[in-house]
Amino acid sequence: MQLARVKVAAGERLARVRERWAESFPGRCVTRALDIHITDRMMALAAQAFLALMPLVLVVAAEAPEGISNGMIDAMRTRLGLGGTAQEVRGISGSESDSGVTAVGFLIVLLSATSFSRALQRVYERCWRLTPGGLRSAWRPLAWIVSLVVYFVLLGLTFKVTHGSGPLNVLRVALAAAGALAMWWWTPFVLLSGRVHWRALVPTALTTAAVTLTLGLASSRYVPHALSTNESRYGTIGVAFAIESWLVALFALVLAAGVVGVILVESSGRLGAWARGADDPDAWRRTPRLKFVPEDSAHE
Repeated sequence: MQLARVKVAAGERLARVRERWAESFPGRCVTRALDIHITDRMMALAAQAFLALMPLVLVVAAEAPEGISNGMIDAMRTRLGLGGTAQEVRGISGSESDSGVTAVGFLIVLLSATSFSRALQRVYERCWRLTPGGLRSAWRPLAWIVSLVVYFVLLGLTFKVTHGSGPLNVLRVALAAAGALAMWWWTPFVLLSGRVHWRALVPTALTTAAVTLTLGLASSRYVPHALSTNESRYGTIGVAFAIESWLVALFALVLAAGVVGVILVESSGRLGAWARGADDPDAWRRTPRLKFVPEDSAHE
């Protein structure tokens, strides 16, 4: 009888611990991360970025004016630990011109990159537990890709203008941080079809910009060594493995930051109320001007 009471008491304590964990901020973050299948999603996004997004970035870097192209390559080296020399990218540009790459070819690359933005859109929708935007929001993944191209061009221009040391280096860091914040503020807004208020996206923008900038600083030290080591051991395929591993780490942080941002907005504390603009738990919702035709079926 006494043993049975001990087992019952232990079961009740375990249930209370589980309940407290489920209601705590870390517990809610873990639950939401599991809901969006974060492991599968970060692997899928990394693969799609490698196959669809990186070719677009290379084409833009190759076809941009020389100063901007050099700035983009400098940004990839400095912030990401990636990128070769300007001459190598110019070689890509020349080989593409010789092989007959035209505006139509660039458009095909641009459209293929939307597979990545659509996948990212689905992840954000699952994070916020929103239904798909429907056909009227089908243009938004392409709009985001175009904005990403503009962002990389502006980033390259920034690195060109602020090339140097001292105050220019401080200005470069400040502009890069402001650009990352703006990009990750705009990204969920456009991919969520404008159904979340700008103010409610501030925590997501701040956390995502912070983790991506931190990863960029770490990558500038460790990724070049990983690239050279893998290349010496496995050849060209080793470089691909290193880049893919870096992309997995990047999107693991991006998705984790997105989850944290959502849970912060949904929390009942002062920060959540400020982000929503009201005490109402659903105050973060925004009704766009255009009416959406949500799909009833769940999506992966």
